[in-house]
Amino acid sequence: MLLKIAITSQPDVAKENRKDKRNVQPKNKPTRHSQMFWAGFACGRRTSLVSLFGDPDSPRRGVTSRQILACLQENLPTIAEPGYFFVQDNAPTHTARLVKNWLREWAGENGIQLVEWPPYSPDLNPIENLWKLLKEQILKKDPGLADMPKTDAALEKLIRVAEETWEEFSEALLEKLATSMVRRLQAVLDADGWYTKY
Repeated sequence: MLLKIAITSQPDVAKENRKDKRNVQPKNKPTRHSQMFWAGFACGRRTSLVSLFGDPDSPRRGVTSRQILACLQENLPTIAEPGYFFVQDNAPTHTARLVKNWLREWAGENGIQLVEWPPYSPDLNPIENLWKLLKEQILKKDPGLADMPKTDAALEKLIRVAEETWEEFSEALLEKLATSMVRRLQAVLDADGWYTKY
């Protein structure tokens, strides 16, 4: 449920082309702006897109489990219903004891089933599709962001465009992605754990 958007004029490489070395981009590609976001969605509903800034009090000055916990506490009740499944990846801020303890208690009180995401698992979480679309739509909506100097005004513009774009995703798209989870899991089973289109 975390996304770091790095705005650059170089497009992402499509999954199916990653094995061809001509399509692999260097790790140190130039980036003008980057911003960490948190969001969640469920059948036709979404949370707000939350901008996360590094915690100046943390040793690495990065996003902390306290920040993730605050996002969960504020946003999950707006989209979750009894009988829903909750999925998130294994980012250290997601698996921190503080976060896991709160999630267990909240899920138990609200009839939500927590899905344990195994380490090194296939990347099946449908929010990854939304993150990719978000990045693409931001650059489509404002291609000039890729060339703007790294300033506070440019970062504010990136955040504003990202929030607007997130809100424009249709309920039908969110529903389609949420209900695709069964197909995603079946595809992995059918492929004996190997590659799928997801």
